[in-house]
Amino acid sequence: MELVLIIFLLLMLSGILFLGVRLILWILKNKTRARVLYATLILGLIGLGVHNVFYKNMRFIQSEVYPNLYLVKYPDEDVDVLYQAIRQRVITHLKSEFPAGKTLAYEKETSIFFYQYYKAFPISVFQDEGTAYFLENEEDLGGMVTEELGMYGKYKLAEFNYTPCQAEAYGHCGELRYFDENGLVKSDRLSNLVTPVQTTKDASDTAASPGF
Repeated sequence: MELVLIIFLLLMLSGILFLGVRLILWILKNKTRARVLYATLILGLIGLGVHNVFYKNMRFIQSEVYPNLYLVKYPDEDVDVLYQAIRQRVITHLKSEFPAGKTLAYEKETSIFFYQYYKAFPISVFQDEGTAYFLENEEDLGGMVTEELGMYGKYKLAEFNYTPCQAEAYGHCGELRYFDENGLVKSDRLSNLVTPVQTTKDASDTAASPGF
């Protein structure tokens, strides 16, 4: 079955390529059509340049399924800028209150994960979905096509594991580790990170209530 699909895709691509070549040859036979083609190509290149300069700014996308998962789209090429942005996102995350979500397989709840945004080619048949899959979908560990975040280790950028600090009743401390496609790059120690006010209040109420 897979062989039939591969042959079908190859035939379809060959047909598209053949029609594309015929179309270009037909356009180039006429000066007016050729000028329109050149103008279109120039405008396309200008548009691509504008998009790369003004719209490819680094941004963090939080998963709707796993609140402790962020995908970084267009990560800055300067790793110092990237790492500083991740560090700030960790601080912001712990200050915010997010609705309860799912927990990633084989991972701790008290962790925050950062992966590079990656989406597979739309017409790909056998390729994995990419990290973008986990923005709206749960991990699929038992289906015919497995999708687990751990499969995308080379896209992992950082991971922060935290616990309550010993010296601060409601603060959190932990290790922020940075990765590239070859593995661990470096780590930072973050301490006394503030949790949401509501969470602190609830913890105080719990501590004050009598036990049974």
